[in-house]
Amino acid sequence: MIHYQQQNPQGDFRVVFLHGSGGGPETPFMDFFADYCVHLGAEVVRPDFPYWQQVRVSGKPRPPNRMPVLVEAVTELLNHLQQDHKPLVLMGKSLGSRVMLRLAAPFNATRLVALGFPFHPPSKPQNSRLEELSLSPVPGLILQGTRDPFSKPLPASVELPDNWQMTWLQGADHGFQATKAKAADTPKLWQQAADAIGGFLA
Repeated sequence: MIHYQQQNPQGDFRVVFLHGSGGGPETPFMDFFADYCVHLGAEVVRPDFPYWQQVRVSGKPRPPNRMPVLVEAVTELLNHLQQDHKPLVLMGKSLGSRVMLRLAAPFNATRLVALGFPFHPPSKPQNSRLEELSLSPVPGLILQGTRDPFSKPLPASVELPDNWQMTWLQGADHGFQATKAKAADTPKLWQQAADAIGGFLA
């Protein structure tokens, strides 16, 4: 089974927080939002995807595993964790949000949170992943930066499935960072995103 770290195991509900492709589960971004979920009263579980376990051993970057491998690894973990039937929220950063979509229905997740959903590869809006949002009927929230190359250009009129809502973070990139000229705004953007999560999960 894949390695994972756990915070607040006595929490009233469980958030399984899946990391993105370029950074593991312990980045400042992941730490901030995991800690915020603990503040909301959640148990938070942050697993390593299989390729990230290899990164830990070798110290060298590796590309992500293919989607079926990622899904299989997290399925095994959730089969273990959810034996207690604790209410489950799935949250994912970028790639992690794509993985969670494939697990929400089988594990009866109550809510989904996507932090920087990769609507398409950068500069390739024709390769849309919008249809993946229809993989799950679970209520979901997308938090998206207006400067995110994984969603530019995304029409303001884009129609999401009825179970999804989206909050735009003005001036934020894929990691919810402001521009260098407005670096002082980054903590505000992260807090805006956290507040949206809190309201959604309340």
